[in-house]
Amino acid sequence: MTPKFIPVELDDLDNEPSEKPKMSAGSEKQRSLTDADAADDAKILSDMGYSQELLRGVTGSFMNFAFTFTAVSFISSYSILFGSGLATGGPVVMTWGWFIGSIFSIGVGFSMAEICSAYPSAGSVYHWAGQLAKKERAPFVSFICGWFNFLGNVAGDASFAAGFAQIVAAAAALGGTTLDVGPQVGIAIAVLTVWSVMNLARIDQQGMVNNVAAVYQVLSSFIIIIVVLAMAPQRATGDFVFGQWNNGTGLDDNNGYVALIGLLSCLFAFSGYEAGGHIAEETKGAKRAAPKGIIFCVLTVSVVGWVYVIGLLFATTPTIADILNGSSSSAVVNVYVAAAGAAGGLGLTILLIFNLFFAGISSVTVTSRITFALARDGAFPGSQYIRGVSSKTKVPVRTVILVYILDTLLLLLQLINTTAFTSIVSLTTIGFQMSYAIPIWCRVIDSRNNFRQSDISLGRWSIPLGWVSASWLTITSMLFFWPPLFPVDQDNMNYTIVVVGGVFIIALIYWFARARKVFHGPKRADDGPIDDIKMEGEENPKPIETVEPVDVKVEMDDKKEDSSSGSES
Repeated sequence: MTPKFIPVELDDLDNEPSEKPKMSAGSEKQRSLTDADAADDAKILSDMGYSQELLRGVTGSFMNFAFTFTAVSFISSYSILFGSGLATGGPVVMTWGWFIGSIFSIGVGFSMAEICSAYPSAGSVYHWAGQLAKKERAPFVSFICGWFNFLGNVAGDASFAAGFAQIVAAAAALGGTTLDVGPQVGIAIAVLTVWSVMNLARIDQQGMVNNVAAVYQVLSSFIIIIVVLAMAPQRATGDFVFGQWNNGTGLDDNNGYVALIGLLSCLFAFSGYEAGGHIAEETKGAKRAAPKGIIFCVLTVSVVGWVYVIGLLFATTPTIADILNGSSSSAVVNVYVAAAGAAGGLGLTILLIFNLFFAGISSVTVTSRITFALARDGAFPGSQYIRGVSSKTKVPVRTVILVYILDTLLLLLQLINTTAFTSIVSLTTIGFQMSYAIPIWCRVIDSRNNFRQSDISLGRWSIPLGWVSASWLTITSMLFFWPPLFPVDQDNMNYTIVVVGGVFIIALIYWFARARKVFHGPKRADDGPIDDIKMEGEENPKPIETVEPVDVKVEMDDKKEDSSSGSES
């Protein structure tokens, strides 16, 4: 007898129909595949030591891709840093930097997808690091990786909110209204509030929004490029787009330095594609759908993103100085206006604003999931107070609230320092890249010979690609601690090192004072029962808090049972 586990609502147990509706052969086959995926998802999660607390409402690869693609939102990320790119190397660095960055990011995406297929967990990179590191150092390695990823995601939310406010301010400037830093921070916090409220909805409801957002992002990118190229009074030359150098950093004697920090706009635009892993526990057929979401995302961003970058640069006329010092504070909005006029430019700006809005919704979703995964394993002080899941929506409501508070605090930094936004962007990129590098390093060093292959496998290319990917991530992460403007003073200093250093001083103090005694990292196959996890503030081990479980109806496969009886006779 083979039990089939089918999730049902509690009320369904009292209202079960006396007769099952007849289904077509195709429907029966589809249900069988769905049931098989559900059973496989449940088994994988159980093998990793967790119960199904979140709702599996992400139906397949496309919806997972839509979440990931919308969370990355290359058009939003690149647009808000377009002016920075023009000043740090100019078109030649922006064009070829995107090409080079895309090649390496695709490699990283494939390396991460292979690991995600083996360990489809909401902890994503944090969980992978805990599984792949040697057992004796797995808790500390996963702890550091988790904090890096948590930091990158929180900063990513803040950067999208701040970017949204900047583009709104640029649109207002086209109408003659000036919004200073204070009002912009207010707008950023207001839109962050909306995103957080929307993230209290069920994941399947959010998923439909993200499906629309993913299609909208691709279409709006092509619409913007077609309009600016078709309507521009003049277009830049190929020599300008592929070879023009510009240095607005104040450091005139070190072009190599300027070119390296010019990679920030590209790498920031690629940040966040581990999101497919963060929603794996809410994805059906996760060991295939989640890694495919990551792969499809990096491939789509690479191709569509390069078209967007090149299209903008061909419309960057008459000069770089004109675009950087245009009618608004946003260089990309100035490109829109130069090409399509004030009315047309405003229309394109509105398209971009909606992109940023959709990006923020997905970004907060992903951040709340890594926060939930870390709290579930006790990685934060007071984890037991923030790890709860709503029994009605299966959403980690407390982590959404915590993320909102932390994002707000980061946004308020802009009131203190004029370059805080650049620091937040650097913080985002460093947090993501280091959290990507750590599990890949663990894969090629600690788990070189005992990695558990799953449906997505790179075969003999896994190790060499892993070495290249991890090296790229580690080296480029160091670039974002460097100052972007010279001479350096208290107003234009890159405070990323201060924020990163401060956060990790707090993390390390917590580690040595408490976490190393009670934090065991994500559950491993060679660990004991999940009830053995001891949480911060608890004297004795306590089972992980769960909400009302989804009731399970067990059906027996009658045909198989009859067959077995017949063979026995």
